[in-house]
Amino acid sequence: MAAHPAHHRRAFVAAAFFFFFLFILANTYLCVARLYGMSFVREAKEDRPAPPEAPEGIRVQVADADLPMTYGSFRRPDMDGITLLADLPGELVPTAENKRRLVIVGDIHGMDASLERLLEKVGFDAARDHLIAAGDMINKGPDSPGVVSRLMRLNASAVRGNHEDRVLLSLAESESQAGVSGDLSTPDAEAHRGEAEFLATGRKLSRHHVEWLSKLPVILAVEPLRMLVVHAGLVPGVRPELQDPWAVMNMRTLIYPREELRKQESTKLKPKRDSSEAAAAAAAAASSPSSSDQPDESEPEAEGQGETLESIREKDSFTDRDVAIPVEGRDGEKWATAWNRFQKRLKKPHRRTVVYGHDAKRGFREDKYTFGLDSGCVRGGALTALVVEGKEGGGGGGGFTHAIVQVHCKEP
Repeated sequence: MAAHPAHHRRAFVAAAFFFFFLFILANTYLCVARLYGMSFVREAKEDRPAPPEAPEGIRVQVADADLPMTYGSFRRPDMDGITLLADLPGELVPTAENKRRLVIVGDIHGMDASLERLLEKVGFDAARDHLIAAGDMINKGPDSPGVVSRLMRLNASAVRGNHEDRVLLSLAESESQAGVSGDLSTPDAEAHRGEAEFLATGRKLSRHHVEWLSKLPVILAVEPLRMLVVHAGLVPGVRPELQDPWAVMNMRTLIYPREELRKQESTKLKPKRDSSEAAAAAAAAASSPSSSDQPDESEPEAEGQGETLESIREKDSFTDRDVAIPVEGRDGEKWATAWNRFQKRLKKPHRRTVVYGHDAKRGFREDKYTFGLDSGCVRGGALTALVVEGKEGGGGGGGFTHAIVQVHCKEP
């Protein structure tokens, strides 16, 4: 006897629902798996070990702090016309034999008269010395064009700071609006967009000034001396060619999102303490010095001792400070503290000294692997130069001696 047509329809509908359910289930699995595996990857993803798998049949609840997480963004050396990294020509690098010097100057901010006095005090000789500006050469002070003209005349090198970046971006934005109708290019509109100060500086510069500034790198490597010149800072453990340009020009501190998530999770799990216990714990924390500011005495001194960047990355790939996010504010750990701590873990040939500016509030800072040169000249502080000479017996292997020279500035 033939089956009733209603049975055929019911069987067809049931089969359709079954396959539709399988389709949804498979797509959901793939979507979740893809989201779980996403990360902000700066280094190649294959370089990082996979998280440990749970034993078969055991369901594990993963804490937010244990999810895959790395700092970084895609390489963008040509994005927005930015040159991320450049090398100082070898003939300009000081050695004990050539008797040359590097004169690296902190944030000048349009204080051309102070720059002139500093170079006189240094005894700057263009025949044997090379001048490097650590960014923020322009804006705020009275004579930005004079500073740029002097640097160009002396064939100086420099790195792009956040003020150069803002001036160049504001000029580009203004030019793009030149033929647009409406009030987009009026002073009121410029002030609303936060561009008025930067455009005022940019419009005082000549075309040659702007072209010179636009070609400056964000990071200048003085590789024979194992030295990097930047404006604001660098993230430890990330190669120079993979640093984020915005961060290098703007950062002051580092925050650790995995560590913060762990603290939040720990707070949720801990029973609430009474007010007296909380007060005692807060007093104890306030009286003890921060571990991040303590000197690291474990630095390996022998040439063959220490670790490589790759071995550190593999070892730390799931620690709570594996991911360090650079921020412009001051709420995190000082990046220079983290940088010095990280360098002491490396083999000596892998260590790098960073010369930077940007942080006038902290003023001049000298640590083993960092020199902070912004001493607030435009605020009536000082203009600081790091004078670098080749070290006898350095043999091009990173040896240098240095001196600090300053002049006091009169606030404009």
